[in-house]
Amino acid sequence: MSRFAVGIAAAALLAACASNSVQGGPRPPQGPGPAGTNFGRWDIDAEGAVDQGFRIFIMGRWNGGQEEEARKVFEADGFKCRDGNRPEARPVPILECERVYSVNDNVHAWTVEFWPNEAEPKSHYARMHMRDPMKNYNDRGN
Repeated sequence: MSRFAVGIAAAALLAACASNSVQGGPRPPQGPGPAGTNFGRWDIDAEGAVDQGFRIFIMGRWNGGQEEEARKVFEADGFKCRDGNRPEARPVPILECERVYSVNDNVHAWTVEFWPNEAEPKSHYARMHMRDPMKNYNDRGN
């Protein structure tokens, strides 16, 4: 779970530093994407409900050993994927795909990881609201 938190924090930092109000490509759909990945009702439902729905969808759709097929689907739905062939100082998944979408002060991230010897991929959705360091939040109206 800590890798997900690090990924969300990195995405949030990028979103906070950016000058554009929208990042991460086109807005993900409410529900299934063009290739079939179910993003959930991420802009309507509570974060926990979207996370649970996304995890259930991923576990029901993908198994370990389907990384090649999954990568094609995820990339068609706007995810950025990396395989395990990378020099990092820690174990990395066979396939890691992430879809980050940021609009104004809100960051949404969907992550899927395929690990060796795991029957199912690990998945997670997280939402974060960034506070603008240049804005005064002392007023109750803000």
